[in-house]
Amino acid sequence: MTATHHTTAEIAKLARVLDQPDPADLAFLAELPPAAIRAFRDQVNDLISRRDARRMQRIGAAAKLVPAPIAAKITEAAFGPVLAAAVAGSVDPARAVAIAGSLSPSFLADATVTLDPHRAAEVITHVPTSMAAAVARELIRRGDYLTMGRLAGSVPDSALRAALPHAADIDLLHVGYYLENTSAADRLLTLVADRIPGMLRATHTENQWPEAITLLDLLGPAERSRIGDIAADQDDEVIDGLLTAVDELDAWDTLLPVAAGMTPTALQHLTQRPLLHTPEALTTITDTALTHDLWSDLLPLAAHLTPTQSQCVAARVATESDDSLTALIEQAHTHNQWASLLPIVLAFDTPTRTRSLTLLNEAPDLEDLISTFTTTDPAFWTALSDIRTEIPQPLRELLAAQAARSGLPELSDQLSS
Repeated sequence: MTATHHTTAEIAKLARVLDQPDPADLAFLAELPPAAIRAFRDQVNDLISRRDARRMQRIGAAAKLVPAPIAAKITEAAFGPVLAAAVAGSVDPARAVAIAGSLSPSFLADATVTLDPHRAAEVITHVPTSMAAAVARELIRRGDYLTMGRLAGSVPDSALRAALPHAADIDLLHVGYYLENTSAADRLLTLVADRIPGMLRATHTENQWPEAITLLDLLGPAERSRIGDIAADQDDEVIDGLLTAVDELDAWDTLLPVAAGMTPTALQHLTQRPLLHTPEALTTITDTALTHDLWSDLLPLAAHLTPTQSQCVAARVATESDDSLTALIEQAHTHNQWASLLPIVLAFDTPTRTRSLTLLNEAPDLEDLISTFTTTDPAFWTALSDIRTEIPQPLRELLAAQAARSGLPELSDQLSS
């Protein structure tokens, strides 16, 4: 799902570069990955810049010959916003800002539509915060979120702080949808941290979950898990709206990596929602984890499932081959997720549980593997003791020794008996 929406955003950006009023005319590109469309957009920008480079340099040189207010009048009357944007990177930054200071916010907003932030980066960093705020206010009034999203990654924090108060919570979501990369997305969400709950509520009210999920996919691991914690702290209606959208859009491959870094309290809140008690959703989530290499992202969530929920997960995992089960066990070992894996093992049908325990017993580094069982949660060890008759003898002896080292001699005795 998220790849589709990233592609839609990239098509809109390409349409802007090609001066194509309706992005729908480029719908034939929808089957391409977003990275391919972005690479083509960059190539088009490079071609345009190389073609006009000498002319822009001559115009930029001429701009030095007249006072800034007169240059601004000429720019507005003769050049127009498109040419002004093209010339911006060929003029001394201080001079460009001086000329811009005599132009109207409306004209400047028109110019930013075609401004290439990469080639005008130095000019952008010199723009006064008051000017940036005025232009942002005009772009927001027009609903030109695409332009704001392209520029947001290039303007200084001070300019963003001056501009963002003019945006409503839903405006911030729309801007985020058109951001260029993870760095820009993390930065924007950090600057508006106090407004994230409002953004989530506005997203639910306006039914804009597809854009929000696309933005979530763009964030770095730490930032998206922080957003996940905030989302889990919202009203149940908002959480249910998010989960329903993720399910309908088949975007569990976006949500599972978010859940992996969330707090236990937030994860527990998620697992209590009605959708995550339906066998269909739990089977889809597990299938996504298994087919998208997200098993270690699922396990933190699985640790908070009820026995009935765990059975749904276990039923899907039980269809995996021995080689796949072995790989899942190894991942749990690598990420120290034994406590999260055990409820799923307990929920297996007896043949699958025996199969998984046999595979674990046959691990070449079994002794080193068991030594990583550092939990002192009695429930963890009690659960192992409850299935001790199914555990192969060598494995049971190692588990008993580890329980003793963990300060649980009675459980060690039970495992040994």
